[in-house]
Formats: sequence, structure tokens, C-alpha cells
Amino acid sequence: MKKKVLTFFMTFTVFLNVNAQQWIEESSCNKNAFAIVNEAITSLSNVESLIAVGMAKAALVVDKDCECAKLVMAAAAGDNENSGSRSEKLKSINVNSLSDVEKAWHTLLSTSDEDFEEAAKKALKNYPNSPLIHWLNAGQDMQSTKAFAQKFPLLAAGAYNTMAYAYAKDGDFESAYKALDNSLRLHNGPNVSDSRAEMAAMQGDYQEALNNQFKAFNEAAFGSPYQRNLVIYWRNLNKEDLVKSLQEAQVNFQNAILKQDLEEYNKYVIDEMMPTSGDSNLKKFYTLTKETLLEEKKITWDSFDFKDFDMDFSPDMNTAIVKFYSNGVYTINDSKEKVEYSTRASAVWISTESGWKIVHSNWAPFEGSGIPK
Repeated sequence: MKKKVLTFFMTFTVFLNVNAQQWIEESSCNKNAFAIVNEAITSLSNVESLIAVGMAKAALVVDKDCECAKLVMAAAAGDNENSGSRSEKLKSINVNSLSDVEKAWHTLLSTSDEDFEEAAKKALKNYPNSPLIHWLNAGQDMQSTKAFAQKFPLLAAGAYNTMAYAYAKDGDFESAYKALDNSLRLHNGPNVSDSRAEMAAMQGDYQEALNNQFKAFNEAAFGSPYQRNLVIYWRNLNKEDLVKSLQEAQVNFQNAILKQDLEEYNKYVIDEMMPTSGDSNLKKFYTLTKETLLEEKKITWDSFDFKDFDMDFSPDMNTAIVKFYSNGVYTINDSKEKVEYSTRASAVWISTESGWKIVHSNWAPFEGSGIPK
């Protein structure tokens, strides 16, 4: 019985110690702001920078002298030496008010990329029990993330997320999803849904990717950093319809040129980036303006047909390369000579706020003649 009681108290003590884990144990902030800052660092460790900044600002409302909140904001800011965003934020911090671990973090945030690894190891030697310093030393490899998760189990949501990507990279998606489950149990934030969506996309399951990305996006839809991938997954899921609509757009655009139909032509171009073209007469590239469209033509088309469409998309699904072949017959207006026309061509379409627009095309003779020079 004594052994059971002792085991219970030992387990209970470990439970209390684990639940007492915080990123920073002593802070420049008051009690309430301190609690918010620790949550902010959790968001930082889970790649949720905007949420972390919001929490840091909330901590400053609770305690205007919460210098650690300013550290969070500096950590989330860009470190480009030309923009100065992080450096300016670091300069605004009252370093004398920081706790020892906070000072170490301030030093690391002020350290260049070239010297960071050495500085981080020095900080870890000085503060071997600090979760924050351990996190700053942890890399993106499986060994260091597992070690962090074992030492600080309640702060390991971000570590599990990193592990998930390592498993997925090796094709072990079962372990990847288990790691994400562990992450979610520790921290219910949008990033885990974003990660789950990315894992599904890696497997080609764009419906599952879309479902999970919506969960991340809906946390805060306006200006969401998760919108980009939401669009990518939706377009991949609906690629067949997208390909069909772009093929139709290519045909309609070309017919608008042949018929000199300005109203139809305007549907497929934007004034900010009028399409350039290299015609099948192999002359120099030119910009196809509305004025060019309405110029008097030297030829009259008797027929013009498309065939064998193929299409490639950029990884972000915002650019499409449309490839195709075309043939037909035209009559030279002066001589009344009829010419058999056959070309291969490609066109570049981009996604804009007003729909897909063509920005470039290139034509070349293929087993036949192009247009006359």
C-alpha cells in the first residue's frame, strides 16, 4: 500500500512539474501580462506570428511595462537589415528591466545569422533549464525536436509539428498525422490545420487539404495568411474545370482578335499588363494593344482551328501555360492567294482579381506556314 501511495505522489509531482512548464519562469511583466506572453511565445513556436503579435499587444495593455511582450513583437518582425523592423523594435526595449533569460533572448534577437548558432549554444550553457533557450537552439531535424518534446512535453506543440513534416518527407504519413494529433492536444491553433492540409496535398488528396485549410482560414478570414494555400488547394481540386475554362478563354480571345471584337477582347486583358506576342511570321515581339487589334489587316481568315491543348500551372496555381496547335486557311487580301496555315503556340495566363488574363503568347510555323511578314 505504501508503495502505491508513494508511486501516486511521485506521479502527481511529475504531473505538477510538467503542468508548471512555462517558456519563461521569471519576467519583466506582471502576473496577468506574464500569462499572456507565455501564450504568445507558444504561438510563435507554432508559426502563428500574427496571433503572437496580437497577444503581445494585449499584454502591453495589461502591463505597459511588459518588456517581454516587446521581445515577442521583435521576434515576429522581419530581420532584413535594410528594413530595420526588428532592430527598431529591439532598440525600444528597456533591457535593464528584463529578466536574465529575457536578456539572453534579446541578445540572440540582436545577433546576426552568421553568429547565431554559437551565441545560442552559449546561452544554453548559461541557462540549461530554460525552455525558451532550448527552443532557440533546436533545429528542424528530428533528433533535436524529439529531444525538446521529451524535455518539455507541454511546450512541444511546435516540435510535434516539425516532426510531422519530417515524417511526411520520408513518406510516413501515418506517423505524421499522429504527430499532428499530439500537437493539437497541446495547442489548439490554426497552424496544425494548415499543416494537416499540406500533408493531405502531399498525398494528392486536395479535398481533405481544402477542408483542413478552411479550418485554418476561418480562424480569422480577413487578411488570413492561410488564404494563399486555400486557393491553391481549391484550384487543384477543380483543375479539370479550370483547364476547360482556360481552353475556352484561349479560343475566345483568339476569335476576338480575328474578328476585331474589342468588347470580347477586353474580357481577357488588363490595362496594367497588356499582352505581348511573338507572331508566327517570326518578327519581333510586340504589345498587342487595343489600337493594334483594330488596325487594317493584310489577310482574311477563311478558317482557324485549335487542337491538342496541353496545360501547365505554376506551383501557386496563379499562372497557367497553355500549349496548343492551330491550323487553318487565310487569304492574302492583295493577291487573293490562299495559304494553308499550321503553327504551334503557347500562351501565359495569370490569375487576377478580375479573373484569368492573358499576358503573353508565342507562335511559330509547324509543318506549314505562319502568317505573312
